[in-house]
Amino acid sequence: MAVDSLCLYDLPNEILVSILSGFETQALLPLVVVSRRFHSIILRILHFRLLLAAALPDCKLILEAYHPSKRYSDPYLFCTYLGTDGLSSKHEGEGSLYEDCASEEGRFAKLGALYSRFRPERPGVQGSMPARRIAGSLISQQSSSPNPTQPIYADGGDGGSRKVVHSLNLDPDELFSQFCAYASLVRLGPRRGVFLSNVQIVQSGQGVMRVWKQWLQDRALELWQHEQDPDYAIDDTPSSSYPAIGLHKNILWTDYRKNVGLRVAIRDREGTCYGKDVSEYDDLPMSFSIEIQGEVGFS
Repeated sequence: MAVDSLCLYDLPNEILVSILSGFETQALLPLVVVSRRFHSIILRILHFRLLLAAALPDCKLILEAYHPSKRYSDPYLFCTYLGTDGLSSKHEGEGSLYEDCASEEGRFAKLGALYSRFRPERPGVQGSMPARRIAGSLISQQSSSPNPTQPIYADGGDGGSRKVVHSLNLDPDELFSQFCAYASLVRLGPRRGVFLSNVQIVQSGQGVMRVWKQWLQDRALELWQHEQDPDYAIDDTPSSSYPAIGLHKNILWTDYRKNVGLRVAIRDREGTCYGKDVSEYDDLPMSFSIEIQGEVGFS
């Protein structure tokens, strides 16, 4: 008696889910176009991976954000997960992310447009220790203490009690400055600075951003006008999962694909550009503060 040959699609969905779940996300994406059934199963797998990613108890998202001159002095920041707008545990029906999708093809576009939001926090301080002087460096004239100290950081954030602010200084002939941002998902070790695992979200070479002077001036002036007149309409798209977040003027993106970005508030530290014509400060040195208000990551 001849036995009918079985093919892959004769397997129940539970078996296919078990097989495909062993693949990394990047390896799953090309398989979406194999068939409609693969499309549906892989979409479900990726959907629930996003839900589980925020609940990993042993992992932390850390952010290194600094001016290149402070690469080795600024501490890394802990990032508290705030949510992924539009993402819910429901995969079908009313209230799900895909309720307004007319076909299966539109569901991946909806999932791909999601951004997760995080709040960068400075590390908590457990104590202090005598500061170590780097060989060949000059002794700071600003330090009035005869015995300078440096903080001992904890393995956790400070809850957002302190603002994360950096400075960018530009000479009159400089058109731009640089700012670096690298995000990594780490598994914390037995003491601070020791990681049992480290997955780089922003790859090496992608996190160096060119920050243009004109952009800094525009954002600082826009924020100042809004603070002077609350009725002033500032072009500020809410941090959400809508595709328009890619056009948000106050986000510094680490790469051209706009996968990871920093939502910032820019202020002119000297007030040089406030209430003046551009010709009055175009040839002057300028100093800006960059307050990191949040981090957005492409899901």
